[in-house]
Amino acid sequence: MLFTNYQHYWGADRNMAKGIVLLLLLAGCSQALSASDFATQRTCEPIRIELCRGIGYNETSLPNLVGHELQTDADFTLQTFSPLIQYGCSKQLKFFLCAAYVPMCTPKVPMPIGPCRGLCLTVKTLCHPILQGFGFPWPSALDCNRFPEENNHEHMCMQGPGEPTDGVVMISKNDRPTCQGLIKSHLYVRLNRSGRCAPLCEADIMFEQNEKHFAEVWLTSWSVAALFTAIIATLCLILSTKRWDKILMPLVISHCLVTVGWAVRWLAGRNATACGYDTQLPGVSLLLTDGLMTAPCAATFLLRYYFGMSAAVWWAILCLRWSKSVRRLLNNDLSGDPHAEKSESSYNTLFQLAAWGLPALQTVIVLVVRLVDADELFGSCFIGNQSDRALLGFVVVPLLTYWVIGSGYLFTAYLRKRSSSALLVNSLPVHINGMGKFLFIYSVPSFLLLVIIFYEFAYRENWLSVPHPSLEPVTSMKAPIWPFILRAVIELLVGVLASAWAVGPRIAGLCRSKINNQVYKQPQPKFNTSPYSAASYQTVVCPQNSLVSVPIGKLPPRHARKYPSHSHINRKPRAYKASSQTMSLTGNETVL
Repeated sequence: MLFTNYQHYWGADRNMAKGIVLLLLLAGCSQALSASDFATQRTCEPIRIELCRGIGYNETSLPNLVGHELQTDADFTLQTFSPLIQYGCSKQLKFFLCAAYVPMCTPKVPMPIGPCRGLCLTVKTLCHPILQGFGFPWPSALDCNRFPEENNHEHMCMQGPGEPTDGVVMISKNDRPTCQGLIKSHLYVRLNRSGRCAPLCEADIMFEQNEKHFAEVWLTSWSVAALFTAIIATLCLILSTKRWDKILMPLVISHCLVTVGWAVRWLAGRNATACGYDTQLPGVSLLLTDGLMTAPCAATFLLRYYFGMSAAVWWAILCLRWSKSVRRLLNNDLSGDPHAEKSESSYNTLFQLAAWGLPALQTVIVLVVRLVDADELFGSCFIGNQSDRALLGFVVVPLLTYWVIGSGYLFTAYLRKRSSSALLVNSLPVHINGMGKFLFIYSVPSFLLLVIIFYEFAYRENWLSVPHPSLEPVTSMKAPIWPFILRAVIELLVGVLASAWAVGPRIAGLCRSKINNQVYKQPQPKFNTSPYSAASYQTVVCPQNSLVSVPIGKLPPRHARKYPSHSHINRKPRAYKASSQTMSLTGNETVL
């Protein structure tokens, strides 16, 4: 080829040909020297890298196409691609990586045989989005422009086995990433330890960044308000000595600790609470599927779940106690049974065991089965954020059970009041009527919370799953943000309601007393219509025939009057002589 170019340019222009020939000769010499130098340095050796054994050839040559001179260096680099290989983005990924880092060597070809450009582009098209989801770019050492376009006699390369014709990636049994049924599956990682698909920490799967920011602001505002009212209500109930306040106190304290759980979430931050690292992917931040991996996530779950369930049980117990009190008072014509409270207090131990023991049992089971996970919108840890079965079994069913039991007792007490006379119902104690109103009002947001959780359970699969194949174009459903926002708000709202019910009467009493004190302290109007400087009436009670000296002010002589005696009708009238100091009286007299 060099000589052909030489003769061509020689015939065209002798002088120009001399310079070109000189350049070509220099280039040819350098190319020959480099080829001969590479041929002397290149040696074929058996493949010792476990990942690249059994791929169609057994020998390689070093240095490889990216400059590694030792197989240990190439093996170390290939291990960094293990998560991507396990993910299964392309069937040809492992073959492509081995062809690039452990190229084929044969004595018949002086140069190492690497992958073709078409193989590189196919693998890059399928796997580059996954690397972007992890936050990594496509490696510069695997730039597809570095590889030959096709396999020919001038540049030999390996084209690979090819992708499946049906468009479905076939994964071996050793690599079992089966997250392809989820929308934006490239933003998930299949965890071999648990068999679950974990989303990336910063992945926007159901919600966008602006929606997450709005939820963060909303959560922080409601958490601060709920925590403030819960602390005040708890202190008021602790200082109270009333019986029904002590009965209401466990419910308020439970909601207070639920609010503390939400406060832990926004104090620690979203990523610190909801994101972590798995041993399978030590360098990739994932949305937690095991809440015990970080302390903020575990604390948030324990406070929200345990005390949330405990509050539901305490509400059912309050409904039971209120129903029994109403029926007892109405059956005994409001006279009450003096031994009723003593017999009811014997059940306190059973109530305490049920209210704290049942949620504890549920929490232990959840922790053992490792069902604690984080949600994408708020970044808070709970149960069922990524598992429908966990949401149904450990959230919906217990809450529905407690609500049905409490509502049943409320309904029976309501029927008993309807069947009683209006006089008896109106004569019920004020605190009994007030507690009944609170329990009825509390049941409404609790029922709405159940409806929202069940709605989330029913539609989550449609929000996350890829639509089924259809002749008509089908798009996946976009998850609305309002059920998740409303669920968090109601969870905090029931705590605010319980706290307000405990604090409200005390605030109202303080306001009434302050208003009354201001009314009583207002100065009385002065009437100076009398021509005298001062006047007062004083009733003096004296024993009969006794003299009493009463100090009085100066009176004009024209006001001296005669008053008949009330003690003896036939007694002569007695004249009162005005004096500047004293006046002598006997009997009952009113003196001006």
